[in-house]
Amino acid sequence: MRTFEENMGRIAQSMGTAAEQVSRPSAFFAGTVQEAGRGKLRISCGGLQLEPEDLYLAVGLDYHWTYDTGASNLLRKGDRVVLLSQDGQDFYLLARMVRA
Repeated sequence: MRTFEENMGRIAQSMGTAAEQVSRPSAFFAGTVQEAGRGKLRISCGGLQLEPEDLYLAVGLDYHWTYDTGASNLLRKGDRVVLLSQDGQDFYLLARMVRA
């Protein structure tokens, strides 16, 4: 049977682990499309201006369009997007988001 001190030590240790997990910054970011279409793409995210060479795009998202057909996969100025980055260097543009 564990002593009171051992139990308290285990509780304190697990609380420290939980606090570390909560305080970790998220790897997900929200961004705003500043420019899109005709092969140009610029996204503002956390003070950064990201361009195609800075991004990995999810399959299906398109910024090369020349005529806006209204398709839901076209990135447009003002769109909100979700990005993922583990290191702040490589950004993965996961999805275009719309307000419900």
